[in-house]
Amino acid sequence: MTHPETSIDVDDAVMDPSRHFSRPAEVLDDARLTRDEKRRILQSWALDAELISEAESENMRGRASDRSYLREAKLALLKLDG
Repeated sequence: MTHPETSIDVDDAVMDPSRHFSRPAEVLDDARLTRDEKRRILQSWALDAELISEAESENMRGRASDRSYLREAKLALLKLDG
């Protein structure tokens, strides 16, 4: 999903990471982003995944297309900071 020749709206990517990336690992590989921008996007993705997971544990269902990338987002954050 990443296109090196185009810029990215970081604030939009923070609001909805899955609109710009198919999975958290793609954020790490995106050369258009600074380390801090990657961290913001991955933290947002992890928070979204936590909220989806919490809602599902309370028997609330989201869209069928929603997939929780909680583990992957947290691992990507660890890799970014490691």
